[in-house]
Amino acid sequence: MNYKYSIFNSIVPYQEIYALFNSFSGKVIFIEPALREILQKSIQNDVNELRQVHPAFYKHLYEEGFLVDERYDEVDAVKRLSKSIDEDESSFLLIINPTLNCNFQCWYCYESHIRGSRLSPEIIRRINAFITTTANRNEMKMLSISFFGGEPLLNFKRDNIPILEHFRKTFAVRDIDYSISYTTNGYLINGYFINYFTSNNLKCSFQITLDGCKDDHDNVRYVNNKKGSYDKIIENIKVLIHNKFPVTLRINYTAENIENIYKIAGNLTDIEVPLRKKYLVFDFQRVWQDKNKSVDIQNVLLRNVNIIRERGFDVVLRAYTPNNVVDSCYADRCNSAVINYNGDIFKCTARDFTKANREGFLNESGELVWENGNFERRMNAKFKNKSCLSCRILPLCNGGCSQHALEHYGKNYCIFSWDESEIDNVVTNKIEEMVNAHQATV
Repeated sequence: MNYKYSIFNSIVPYQEIYALFNSFSGKVIFIEPALREILQKSIQNDVNELRQVHPAFYKHLYEEGFLVDERYDEVDAVKRLSKSIDEDESSFLLIINPTLNCNFQCWYCYESHIRGSRLSPEIIRRINAFITTTANRNEMKMLSISFFGGEPLLNFKRDNIPILEHFRKTFAVRDIDYSISYTTNGYLINGYFINYFTSNNLKCSFQITLDGCKDDHDNVRYVNNKKGSYDKIIENIKVLIHNKFPVTLRINYTAENIENIYKIAGNLTDIEVPLRKKYLVFDFQRVWQDKNKSVDIQNVLLRNVNIIRERGFDVVLRAYTPNNVVDSCYADRCNSAVINYNGDIFKCTARDFTKANREGFLNESGELVWENGNFERRMNAKFKNKSCLSCRILPLCNGGCSQHALEHYGKNYCIFSWDESEIDNVVTNKIEEMVNAHQATV
């Protein structure tokens, strides 16, 4: 049998040797420079010549999936895997915007904050009807509910608890798994909120955002011109973790605030190591409006990340370690929806919740009504971009998400601007992620 060199292979320098990585299998092997040279010569001619030059290496490559049957359609395999995940009907993620109002006015926020926006009793009734119907589907094994916004904690007692109570009672009679989460700025978390979840034995996780270290954050998110919000949010994070609520600490970084971002870890070191390892993870996301190129932002970021890891905290770098097929965006999946405070429905939370952007509505019976073919268009948007179909990191990147695919439909695009060094960065960071995970288990 003849084999071909997988189109999803990459060879990148790693420390003083090289790493051969396959973005579909997620496997990596480390090779000496001489072996890399032999492999590259074979790739340029006929990789099957390697069978004569180095039989053991050749055998190892096809056993580990770096060489594949020449008749094997690798792109089709990625499509099939993506389809099986995105069309899985055994789980549902329901995202709710109780309000689009917020207690802060961050300069980069893409949303139009609407004062007075909140869930009406009728929309709450419709949401609860949807929860009941969805939980009772025969194929349903996991129902997740996530509160977004705006700031979802602005009207917790009035607008969240009626939904949470219905959600809780639904699971008392329906034997399926559940999850509850909040995307919040963390400022309004209080004892009442904590007690509601602990007294009802409800699991809940959080994504809480900081805009850099104290000085930088307080310049962006402040209560008034004399009072910042950083200290209060840090204290609330500590309270959550000590009460065993998982927290993803999302750090919004820019060229301006990146230099001192490691200082955040110093404000959290009084959390016991076992607790921080189990319940806290740092997640870095660049503010997309920041186009400043005067700073080598990736190297500064990685330096900060290493300092934070050395202090005993877990860190993820989603921008440089994407996994957009196996762990696709919620908006890519058929079983997800965003319900706005007014009953409009969307798929993506990263765009403004306007009437022009809405994709449907929640009707009187609590059913999702998708309008104008929006749902079908989104579900069929991926794998249409020519550049992606020949890219070595297609199984990781896949052109971003369905929102990217929709907004670039009919155009050839690359979210890394066809920059091979950026693609190498993705590969290198994915390898680092694997190495760090392995070291943590030994």
